[in-house]
Amino acid sequence: MRSQSGKVTVKYLGYLSDIYGRQVEVEVDGPRALRDIVKIPDGIDPEELIYLINGKPAKLDDKVKPGDVIAVMPHISGGLI
Repeated sequence: MRSQSGKVTVKYLGYLSDIYGRQVEVEVDGPRALRDIVKIPDGIDPEELIYLINGKPAKLDDKVKPGDVIAVMPHISGGLI
């Protein structure tokens, strides 16, 4: 039987990259919930961040498997109208 362990790449964008670095490799042993893999700064509501798995929108309960690429970013706002 083939092993289901491997690495997931987590890319942090915006101010999150200042805290955790731009890219982190996380070893996983089979599918795991996104919430178990990403880091969230203290005082930040996890629901206020944007998550992508392999470039597609994701939620914290979605499953991540070895080889997946996760992006975590804050909402972007600004500019004058």
